[in-house]
Amino acid sequence: MEAILKHKLSVTTVIITLLSAVVVFTVLKYKRRIRKASEALHYMNISIVTNEETCNSAVTIIRRKCAYQNAIGFDCEWVTVGRKRQPVALLQLSTLDGFCGLFRLNQMKTVPSSLKALLEDNTIYKVGVSPSDDAKYLFHDWGPKLKSSLDVRHLARACGYSAGGLASLSEALLQITLDKHWKVRCSDWEAEQLTDRQIVYAAADAHVAIKIFAKLIREFTSRARGFYWHTGKMGKDSQQDVNDLCRDIADVAFKTKHNSNQKTNGKKDKIVKKEDIVISKRYPYLTRTKPLYNNCYLQAPDGELLCTCDKKKALWYVEKELGAVVSEAPLTVRLRFEPAGRSVGAVGRYYQLAKENKCVVCGSTDSYIRKNVVPREYRKYFPEVMKDHSSHDVVLLCVRCHQLSNTLDLRMREMLARKCHAPLASGKAEHSCDFNTRKIRSLARALLYQSQSLPEARRRKLEEVLLHHYPQCEVITQELLQEAAATSPEVAIKKEEESHGMKVVEYHLKHEGLLRLEEYWREHFLTSMEPKCMPELWSIKHNEERLRVRFEEGRLSQKDLQSIGLASWI
Repeated sequence: MEAILKHKLSVTTVIITLLSAVVVFTVLKYKRRIRKASEALHYMNISIVTNEETCNSAVTIIRRKCAYQNAIGFDCEWVTVGRKRQPVALLQLSTLDGFCGLFRLNQMKTVPSSLKALLEDNTIYKVGVSPSDDAKYLFHDWGPKLKSSLDVRHLARACGYSAGGLASLSEALLQITLDKHWKVRCSDWEAEQLTDRQIVYAAADAHVAIKIFAKLIREFTSRARGFYWHTGKMGKDSQQDVNDLCRDIADVAFKTKHNSNQKTNGKKDKIVKKEDIVISKRYPYLTRTKPLYNNCYLQAPDGELLCTCDKKKALWYVEKELGAVVSEAPLTVRLRFEPAGRSVGAVGRYYQLAKENKCVVCGSTDSYIRKNVVPREYRKYFPEVMKDHSSHDVVLLCVRCHQLSNTLDLRMREMLARKCHAPLASGKAEHSCDFNTRKIRSLARALLYQSQSLPEARRRKLEEVLLHHYPQCEVITQELLQEAAATSPEVAIKKEEESHGMKVVEYHLKHEGLLRLEEYWREHFLTSMEPKCMPELWSIKHNEERLRVRFEEGRLSQKDLQSIGLASWI
């Protein structure tokens, strides 16, 4: 009897175990099923904002609800008419718990200060897919400078997932299918009343973005102890990991071409680093590996300090026997001739100050790139008297700040284009192409870099063509291949008379003077980037002060003043 009972119990246990497995499998299958956004996101609380009062209320709610995560979903919609983009009509912001504000900018006609402050708050990440593009349009159309935008594809790549669009990420990570039918994507976002389908579509895009962000952040920090991101409870180490990751990829555009060519072979990628992400359209950003400022000193013959300079320049005076080293640490060189001018006033003291090797905007010292505050496309048309001492307008920026600054410079260029009747499209280089030279370059590179993998017959054919092109050579050499491979088949022909930069310079020379054009760019840099670490005594009116000193010392001719547009000084 006891044996029978034990057998029955064992059979019952097996049945219960099997039933439990079936239930768990069914539940998991139910949870993992692909659902439409309208079904999966039914809990969303959507607020349509059409005036400043409702805007202020929505912004207050968003700030309160995102206080733990410091992130919100972000997206924009606009209308395209005849292939021309109209101003951004709708701005979507969503919190993780489902509150979504749809800000109808076309009806508000302006961006209220509360919304502008939220968009420019660099402590709150605005997450989405290609948010930097939307940020550029938003800035161009309405003025707010979106800060801390974050493309979730960076996180997807960091966690080892394929970095597709928002719809594919939503389906892969959240099992939610977004409505991407062209009829709603290309619908009238400036309509008097949005349809229910438009409202759900717009809100879902922003909300799915923050949900994807949350999921990827949870996965990224799953190794850390005591982490519950959605409740705001996070271990100190986990919080630091998240902050470090997000800070490095904020405001950095995601380059799909760079990422699509990489094969993971089923393995997860390493954590993305800043230098792996930032890739320009044609060349990678070249960050400096050595300090720009060596802070060596140049002295006048009587020992008066003239300026700081780099080591190479200081030693040049020594090598030419124009100066002598008077101190090794720091390196100080005393000139053996009287310089053309001495340091006078604040403008002179600027060149005497030691300068720091760090980003002038955020203070980062990891890597930096030179930034021309007054772009070269304008400065190259300045008279020589204004090109002297141009180091004042060369500052250091980290990779992220450099990219952001270049993006914001577009607004300034467009303003100058309208004001000076100098279209940005003009002055583009025209290219004439020697197709025969292109062919020779191509086969030379094949022989130079792929010779081992080429079939013997193919290799001989290429060598024959190359030798025919270079009849003076009897054999193929490494030097010949390198020369042929480096040959450029394109010759750029730029029409200087149509140059945007030249037209802007000519306009200011006739109307406001070139000093004012410099000041416009310096003011733009200060207001758009809000740098925290600018060099001491850096001044918007630096060149005017410097030239006034030279004028008072009699070192400016009438011709010099006329070339700058300062005939009034005469």
